[in-house]
Amino acid sequence: MTVSSRDSMLELLSADGPDPDHAEAMMLYGRLVGTWNISNRYRYPDGQWRTAAGEWRFGWALGGRVVQDVLFCPEFHGRYPGTTIRMYDITTGLWQITWISPKLPSYFSQIGRPDGAGGMIQEGTDSEGSRSRWTFTDVTATSFRWQGFSAASDGEFELFQEMHATRG
Repeated sequence: MTVSSRDSMLELLSADGPDPDHAEAMMLYGRLVGTWNISNRYRYPDGQWRTAAGEWRFGWALGGRVVQDVLFCPEFHGRYPGTTIRMYDITTGLWQITWISPKLPSYFSQIGRPDGAGGMIQEGTDSEGSRSRWTFTDVTATSFRWQGFSAASDGEFELFQEMHATRG
């Protein structure tokens, strides 16, 4: 089979729902599938906090074995969004997670898992090798809170970004 057009590639990438063999486990992030309006607060390198509105879209991909999202916040990223791929690893029960934003450029590699309180926690490293932690808390069918932390020089995590999301 030859993929000859962009539409064909997107058809191969997208999925209608979770892989039935692992549907329950896939719902950790699968419950976020859909469109979310976000209020985004981000700390710039100069220490100042800036806010902007945006959109976060989550969808099923690669045979329903992946939850992929596209985060678009025009005031921060211009017209260049970023994407996260979250793959459930059936051998470990954990999630392998990669975020990329080519325009910045920025990427993170993380491991995700339930946080024990109905949310999710992801830990790993950023493109410079610094430790990172992202959390999804207060997750309901209509809203959630996301926070991004990076390790400071003393090893403690510091908040660098926070988003409040509501279903679009």
